[in-house]
Parts: sequence; structure tokens; C-alpha cells
Amino acid sequence: MSVASADLSGASVARELVGAEVLVIDRDEGVRSGMSELLAAASLNVTAIDDPALAWELLDKRFFSVVVVDLDTPIPNAGLETVATVRLAAPTSAVVVLTPRKAFDDAVAALRAGAVDVILKSPESVQYLKERIHEAAARSLDKRQLGAVLRDVRETYDELLKRFMDAERRALDLEDRVSGRESRIAAQHEIRILVVARLSRLAEEMAARAGAGYQITGAQSGGEALDRCGSGHFHVVMIADDLEDLPASMVTRSIKAQSADTMVLTVSRSPTGAVVEMVEGEHKVLLADRIGSPAQLVDKLDDLTEAFRVRERERRYLQAFRERHYDLLRRYAALKMRIDKVLG
Repeated sequence: MSVASADLSGASVARELVGAEVLVIDRDEGVRSGMSELLAAASLNVTAIDDPALAWELLDKRFFSVVVVDLDTPIPNAGLETVATVRLAAPTSAVVVLTPRKAFDDAVAALRAGAVDVILKSPESVQYLKERIHEAAARSLDKRQLGAVLRDVRETYDELLKRFMDAERRALDLEDRVSGRESRIAAQHEIRILVVARLSRLAEEMAARAGAGYQITGAQSGGEALDRCGSGHFHVVMIADDLEDLPASMVTRSIKAQSADTMVLTVSRSPTGAVVEMVEGEHKVLLADRIGSPAQLVDKLDDLTEAFRVRERERRYLQAFRERHYDLLRRYAALKMRIDKVLG
């Protein structure tokens, strides 16, 4: 095997590696003792164990720059599984495999499992082993530090983007107030609401009680609701859970597919009254509960439509932000993908 060149004589490298943790997994007490003595002389902290099962708890609590695995601990070739598991449990730790025999197939299998090197157990290999562990510890430390920096960069970028969007939102609100657009938006056309319920009296009572600014239409089945949404636009669709022809969830998905900007509300029964929730993707947001009559539901209309207006403002904010800063967002998304790829 070739030895990768590395300058281990620098004082800065030596200082960084002082106290670095090394985990040795070997059933041979003599090897464990010898490794502890050898690496302690190199200012490395060594933890030596004979049972791979003990390693998982240690790896969960501490970071080991290097994990040295005996290929035959606890039984011949069992070290291959240990290497693979260590790579999953501690992806930034370097794994060095020790083997008591010269076997090309064993070496290839260990490298494929994730080891950085396979070293023969022999007196002639001691110095090389020490150098390789030093080198692996340095690389592992660099990789861990790089990962920490990249995570900080990603979190900082996310926070900067959030604050930038908040500032843009405030600026857009100010523009609306100065130009009078805010009042025009508030006074826009009436809110069109489709009430989908098996009993028509729910929509009829709501329409009779609702004040100006609302146009309430009823649909007594899921099929009728889809037909109405296909032929006209509704700002809000309220779907009761008592439909007989189609599941309310299917109607919800179909309406969202037809018109993504329509706010879909589900009205479900509970022992304490009706519950109104807003559907957002795969989640629901509670808007009202303990609704006992159409009159109480009408009383909540202002709150429900305010939720609609808030959501529409957020949509407008995002659309304006994308239009103004498309190139920045494209570069930001590409950079995040690169960071995530490096971090694995």
C-alpha cells in the first residue's frame, strides 16, 4: 500500500492533535496495551476495548478522531461489520483496520466498508501505524472542523435570508400605505365562499346571516363542489365531513390542485362542537372550535377571512421577493445544495 505524504512535523498540527481521542477495538489485551502506550507517547488519548458492542455507547457520547478496528474481533472478519457501523455512527471519524494476515480480499472488503487504511499486525508496521493514525486524526479533525464551519455558514445564511425577507416585507407594507394600495386591497371585491355540506341549510343560514362583503354559495356533495370550483373562482372553500359521495380529503386535494391560492377549510364534528381548520399542505391549522350553530360560524367569518387576507399578503410578499431577488435566491439554493452535499 502507498503511504500518503503528510507534513506531521509542524508545531500547529502537533498542538491541534494533542488530546485527540482514539478508540481501539481489539480482543487481544497485548495489542490494546501496546496501542495505548504507543499513542499516549504521541499525545493522543486512547480508549481501548475488547467488545465492539461497547463502542456504540462511546461513539454516541464522545468524538473519536480515529477508530482502530481489529478485523478478527470478536471473531474472524467480524471487524467488517464493525467498520460499517462505525461509519454510520461517526461519519467524521477515520477508521483504520488491523489484520493479522496478508489477504488482498480482506483489505479490499475493509476499504469498501469505509476504512481509510488496512495495516498488517507486525513489529515492522508499528511506526507506519503510528504515522497513519496521526495522519488520519489530523484529517478527521479537519473534516470535523470544516463540517462545523459549514453548518454555521448554513445557519447564518438562513438567518440572514429570514431577516432580509422581513425587511422587504416591512418595506412593501410601507409602499402600500404610502401609495394607498393597502386600502384598495382591503376594499377589494367581496370574499366568495363555497360551503360544501350534505345539508343545504348550513350554506343558506350562513348566507342569510352574513353581512356585506361576503358571497356565500352552497354545494351538497363533493362532486358538485368540484364542478363549481371548476367553473368559477372561490377565495374560501369550507368542506364539512358529512359528504356522502366523496371523502372530504379527496375533495380538498382536488380543489387545491385546481386552484392553489384557494384557502380550504375543513369543518369536522366533535363532542364539544364543530372544529374549523385551515389546510396547509399536509398539515392543518386550527382556526376555530366549539362551533355549535351556523350563527356562531358566521360570527367567526371575519376571523376566517382575516386569515385568508394574511395568507394572501404572505403570498404577495413571497412573489415580490422572488421577482426582485431571483438571482440571489437561485445562488442561495445552489450554495445550500453544495453545503448539504459536503455535509452528507
